Amino acid sequence: MQIASYSVIVLAALFASSLAARTCSQEGYDLIKSFEGLSLVAYQDVGGVWTIGYGNTRYQDGSPVRQGDTITQQGADDLFEYWVDQSFAPEVDRLVGAVIIRQVQFDALVSFTYNIGVGAFTDSTLLRKVRAFPDDPTIRDEFMRWVYVNGQVVQGLVNRRDAEADFYFSKVESMC
Repeated sequence: MQIASYSVIVLAALFASSLAARTCSQEGYDLIKSFEGLSLVAYQDVGGVWTIGYGNTRYQDGSPVRQGDTITQQGADDLFEYWVDQSFAPEVDRLVGAVIIRQVQFDALVSFTYNIGVGAFTDSTLLRKVRAFPDDPTIRDEFMRWVYVNGQVVQGLVNRRDAEADFYFSKVESMC
């Protein structure tokens, strides 16, 4: 009876932790920031969209970044963390669903989604493959399909997708 009680408690603790929302790690933040770079003055990205901070196109209130906008370092950090923590990570978590993935896989998917957007990720073959079998080696190929802007290959996106795929398939570590 004592062993059964402990087993139930352990199983309940494991189940409860699996219900917790997955979040982006510091390594994930660093991965995204390494590709987005930092600009304290609004600029147009390769797609012509006004961007500020670490690749943000909107502020916390949803208003778009406009030509001439400026931001402080702290403001850029806050804006970045807001969008990762309040939008991209929760959406990736919701879309991946009950599939068990490693933290590095989750972080790579958040970086990917931060760059292409939730809508594009939702409809991607990459997401379908992650849901079916997260360790499918052809997932690497799916990252590499997202390297185009206006029909042209962009080397910066090739580099980013290579790094995201490498990160996704890197360490064997804790599951989330």
